[in-house]
Parts: sequence; C-alpha cells; structure tokens
Amino acid sequence: MNRTMINRITPIAAGAFAISMMAASANAQSLGGFPIHEPAAGTSTGSSSGGTNRKGPMQIIVDVNGPGPYKTISQAIDDVAEGGVVYVMHGVYNETISLDKSIFIQGDRGPGSGVEISAPMNTPCLKFSPEDGTKHAVVANVQFKAKINSSANACIDVDQGVFTLKESDVLGSGIRPAVRISGGTVMLEKNRISAGSEGVFVAQQHSLSQSFIIDNKILQNKVGVDIASGSRADVVIAGNEIFDNLDSGVKSSGYGAAKLIGNKIRNNKGSGVILDKYAKLSLVRYNEIAQNSGDGVAVPFGVNGVIEDNDIVGNDGLSIFVREGLEPKVTNNFIENNGGDNCSKRDRRRGRC
Repeated sequence: MNRTMINRITPIAAGAFAISMMAASANAQSLGGFPIHEPAAGTSTGSSSGGTNRKGPMQIIVDVNGPGPYKTISQAIDDVAEGGVVYVMHGVYNETISLDKSIFIQGDRGPGSGVEISAPMNTPCLKFSPEDGTKHAVVANVQFKAKINSSANACIDVDQGVFTLKESDVLGSGIRPAVRISGGTVMLEKNRISAGSEGVFVAQQHSLSQSFIIDNKILQNKVGVDIASGSRADVVIAGNEIFDNLDSGVKSSGYGAAKLIGNKIRNNKGSGVILDKYAKLSLVRYNEIAQNSGDGVAVPFGVNGVIEDNDIVGNDGLSIFVREGLEPKVTNNFIENNGGDNCSKRDRRRGRC
C-alpha cells in the first residue's frame, strides 16, 4: 500500500478510548499499515470463570470495493474488540448499523464520494442500544440515508449509553425524525441534519440524561429541533444554523433545562423558537432569530425562563409573544421590523396581520 493510502487512514486519539496500534503478526494481513483479520479472527474462548472471553483486533478496515475480507460494516463491528476502531473506506453500504459496544467508526476522508450508509426500508440507518449505559460509541464522517417514507423510528436512533455523532450527514425519511434521542448522553457536533419530521427529536425521560447539539446545520425538516413534553433531560443547543424548516426552528416542551445560545434561527415557516407547555427553565441568549414566518420567540405556556441579548429581526409575527399572565425575563434584545409588533390584538385575532 502506498504512502498516500497510509496518510489517508490516520489513527484518531479519542479520550473515550485507549486505542493503541497493534503489531501485525506473522500470519496477519495488512492494509495501509494497519492489521486486518479474516472475519471472526482473534476470537478466543475460555476464562478463569469458565465463560467466554471474546477478543478481536483493535482496528479493522472495511472496504466494499476493495480486496480485504470485510465488505460490510456490521461484520467488522461484530469482530472488532471492545473499544476498537472500524475504518470505513469510501463506498455505498446498504445495511443497518446496530451498536451495543464501545467503538469508534471513522469514515474515510480521502478522495472519493465518501461513505454512505443507506438503510433498507423500514429500518434505521444506525441504532445505538447498549445494555450497559456506560458504553460510548463515536461515529464520524459518514453519510446516513433513510429510505423515503420509511416507518423506522428514526434514521439515527439512540436509546441509551454515551453517543457522539460528528462531521456527518443525516437524511431522514420525511415522516420520522432524522435523529431520535430517547436516553443516555448524546453529542451531535458539526453535522448536517435534514429531511426528517424533526431534525432532532429529544425524548430523554431520565432527569440525568443530557443532549448537546453543537455547531450543526439543521434544515428542511418539519421542525428543526423538538424537545418533547415527556423529556426531562437538560439540552444545550448552541452555535447551530437552524433554517428552512417547514414549521418552527426550535420547539421546547420538556421539563428539563433548555439552553439556546448563539444559534442562527432563520427562514423557518413557523416561529423561530417556541417555549411550550412544560418549558420552565429555558434560556434563550445571543441568538439571531430572523425572517421566520411566525413569531420570533413564542411563549404560549412556559413560565420561568430568560430571553435576553438576542437579535430578533424581520419575523412575520411578533418579535416576542408571551401569553398574558406569564412572566419570563425578557431583557436587552435587539428588535426590529417584526410584522406583528405594530398590529393590535384585535387585528391579530382576525388574521389581518
């Protein structure tokens, strides 16, 4: 394998894993300087307790178009050791990825069309559902595609554990969430998330769960980010561009704290931000909320919360709608050219503005 290939496949140091290079044995094959194994190689049985102690290689390379033994990501996931790395070469992989162990899946960054995981009809693109909630999976530089009108719960479906998705594309089915988070601790960073009923749907019922939605582009969904009414998790939504969604940019109805900081929320067909029902610990700060078809920020039910230091400009509805009797802290916002601000309540009720 030439020097170019070696440079294209670089080991990544992740704090969640202690990943060390394995020396190729006399009988091992290698690709790009990394050892590869025949499927199921490196498995040993027997332990001091009489059970099965499964081991495997720490690195496996998958290449649907190449000469190696691994043509599917699923087979590599089965064989790789706990805490190991699966490197995926560019190509289209028609499969569902099921994860229940600590693992790093790294898509190829070299020349080519990238890594595409295309899920079969009515199945998720990737599901992370470990029995042990301390398991940590990291997935980077992969494009996920759900089938249009697929009835799977989501393209990316996280039940529990610690999960990180970064620098990837997620295209939903149009009728289900692109990313669904129902438990665990989740980091979404620098992804492009589109074509879902919700771009990100958060329904974490445990109060110790957390979601961090950071520096993503979330577009062309029905709702950009939806924190469901049954969710008790704390959710941080920071530094994202949330735009061109068919309804609201962000809707929060959860019991936990929702922190919206430094986002650009624009050109959505509903309101920019809705703090609904049980959203009582919300912070909306330093956001640009502009050119949305509804209100900039709407508070139809939430009580406690802070809305401050935002630029709220050019929305068709009110800059900030607060239902009578509610008292969120609203301070130091820059407000300009919002269509509903000069409209009387009577005219709004009659749909005149």
